[in-house]
Amino acid sequence: MKVLNGYSKIRQNTVLTIGNFDGIHKGHQKIIKQVVELSKKDNLKSVVITFTPHPNDFFKKNSKPFKLLSDTTKIEEIKKLGVDYLIFMKFNKNLNKLSPEGFIKKLIIFKPKFIVVGYNFYFGYRRKGNIDFLKKLAKKYSYKLKVVKPVVGRNKTVFNSTFIRKKLETGKYDIVKEMLGRNWLLEGKIIKGSGRGIKLGYRTANFVLNDYIVPMKGVYITKSYFDTNKKKKYFGLANIGNRPTFNEKKIFFENHFFNLKNILYGKKIFVELLGFLRKEKKFANIKALKKQIEKDILLAKRILSKNK
Repeated sequence: MKVLNGYSKIRQNTVLTIGNFDGIHKGHQKIIKQVVELSKKDNLKSVVITFTPHPNDFFKKNSKPFKLLSDTTKIEEIKKLGVDYLIFMKFNKNLNKLSPEGFIKKLIIFKPKFIVVGYNFYFGYRRKGNIDFLKKLAKKYSYKLKVVKPVVGRNKTVFNSTFIRKKLETGKYDIVKEMLGRNWLLEGKIIKGSGRGIKLGYRTANFVLNDYIVPMKGVYITKSYFDTNKKKKYFGLANIGNRPTFNEKKIFFENHFFNLKNILYGKKIFVELLGFLRKEKKFANIKALKKQIEKDILLAKRILSKNK
């Protein structure tokens, strides 16, 4: 898969889709798989167009963090689906002010024979463009429109990024995994913490969540790897929160490894959340905190041994 920026030239005719694709959940996967299938059937190139920055960052520059995945993870997940081209289109004032037809004219540069979109796709200035408008322009710009129905889970819940964020924030992590079709993956650069982990007897690798949405604060079972060796996996336990026992405010990701002693400061780490154990809690003293950590580790190892 080739990753391109802006209006790069693609010489062959294409099948394309466009969207934020934050999460690459099962709904997104269904759309992208349709793009790939159509491209292979008609000997065309498959193209996924997404935005940088995310439009939400553009409109609400001081909004709270909300992202479900990094650009690195987005690239990897889209690559797995067999796409030929992933294009990051810069979202700026000019793009934002394009009329719906002006927006379609920009897409025509990529020579689409098919445009594939989700059932709730809106585009153009103030989101005035919709599925009906895309259908009206299909003949004029010589493309066929394919509209993909939503993926629906239990209780007729439609899989979408907004719903996934809500479930992360409320600790419904099993539902999150179902909708993503995989574990939620976070990445960050390991920084030096306060050193309390060493004093407690449980050294941790720490990083700041930055743009990621903050999930339910608490303790999670994890599986990690480093960008230097993605095949080597390290299981452990993470606390996501602001250390209420020590009255701190900044939110950290603190990961204790079961099978790694040396912390590689400055290295990029990727961490999968395998399961949610409990909510973050303020303890009366350090002794009580240590006792709870011991219980958490025993429970996590028991769960991991059952799932091997």
